[in-house]
Amino acid sequence: MAVLERERSKGVEVLTLNRPERLNAINREVLSLLEAYVTEAAKDNDIRCVVVTGAGEQAFSAGADVGDLSDLDPLQALELMTTGQRAYATLEECPKPVLAAINGYALGGGLELALACDLRIAGTNARLGQPEITLANVPGWGGTQRLPRIVGEGVAKDLILTGRVVGPSEALALRLVSRTTEGPVLEAALSLADGLSSYSPTAVALAKQAIHAGRAPGRHGYVVERQAVALCFTTTEQHEAVRRFLSKGARPTPKGAEVPTART
Repeated sequence: MAVLERERSKGVEVLTLNRPERLNAINREVLSLLEAYVTEAAKDNDIRCVVVTGAGEQAFSAGADVGDLSDLDPLQALELMTTGQRAYATLEECPKPVLAAINGYALGGGLELALACDLRIAGTNARLGQPEITLANVPGWGGTQRLPRIVGEGVAKDLILTGRVVGPSEALALRLVSRTTEGPVLEAALSLADGLSSYSPTAVALAKQAIHAGRAPGRHGYVVERQAVALCFTTTEQHEAVRRFLSKGARPTPKGAEVPTART
């Protein structure tokens, strides 16, 4: 039985951490497969979106497999952290939208996995946190870097220094998750993925690139942003979208949102 399963449907690749008996704990094999599968998905034009979730109802992922962490010397710990950071960077840098469907626990390395995704959807049973401090440790798979960018430094310090775990309502209020759902979380993620898949893959990839470029100091992000717009003007999708807009006198309507018709 694969520790990371993948299934494709309508241009969406679903990656499922499949160690429910271990609360989908992440080991070296999971990291290796995750990096390989996302790298393949990034190059596959038939895949428009990636969804990451956990098997069962108890956990998205309760974090790194403690068995991998026991008895490590400092050099081995450094190597394992480097492996995890590289795998998660593959997710973050994927040109396709990457969604996390969070069911149950997303703790430690499990939350760090979700943070590497573009959007996070939490179910009613979601419990999120960075409890490494309670084990005399700190997040090592990107949590100290991504968490402050997402929720702000003050909230990140609160979560990391206390190790406390939050439910879906507080996670939404803290901007730790993008949205919540009372229904099946994977179903909600797939519905969102279906909507995202309808957009120009070039525009989506360039939007992600421009947003990420804004992390650099100075005005580099603005340069990347305007170059991204110029590149969008080379695509048939952009030309056709403008023609549709002008012929119908209406704005494109994102899935699940209503936009007033333009008056002419």
